[in-house]
Amino acid sequence: MNHCDLYPVIPSLSALTAVQEQLPSLLANDSVTALRLCFDKPLERKQLETVRQVAWERNVALILAPASLNLIQGVSLKDSDGIHLSSLQDVKTFAGRKDKPGSFQIGCTCLTLDDAMSAGEQGADYVSLPAVNLSALTQWSVFAELPAVAEHVCTAEEARAAAQAGADFLAITLDPAEDGLARFAAVSEALS
Repeated sequence: MNHCDLYPVIPSLSALTAVQEQLPSLLANDSVTALRLCFDKPLERKQLETVRQVAWERNVALILAPASLNLIQGVSLKDSDGIHLSSLQDVKTFAGRKDKPGSFQIGCTCLTLDDAMSAGEQGADYVSLPAVNLSALTQWSVFAELPAVAEHVCTAEEARAAAQAGADFLAITLDPAEDGLARFAAVSEALS
């Protein structure tokens, strides 16, 4: 089985508020290497500083995932380690920015291998594919150099299958309404 890093995903700013107290212990897990923060309204400076401090103190990369690029207009790219985008066009636009730090990572949600190849061609540093699409994860791991994230891992069985298929990271949504913290613990335990 392929070694996979864990990539918790906070799906919204309201979810951030709900899981904030548990974040330090969750991010202390050695298998966690990145944290994605999704948002569909402007991010307040204090929110960003708080989550960034918790992540960076534990050597975890903070990846911002705005619903649209205009939501990060007031955010310095030095305040995070990367951005996760849902549009191939946004990848091309963002990859061309001159103010992007050298180690800044660009990720893209992809539904197919064609999308993933296009994202790589447009400048993505990693791609995410659905965790349930094991054949795409396997094919990607065989022919592509860019890392693959198995997106929306819901069970320990899905985590093991995605790891065996060649995923490099497992994205686990920390949605309080779906008991995301318990899901994260189950996946983490299954892979240890």
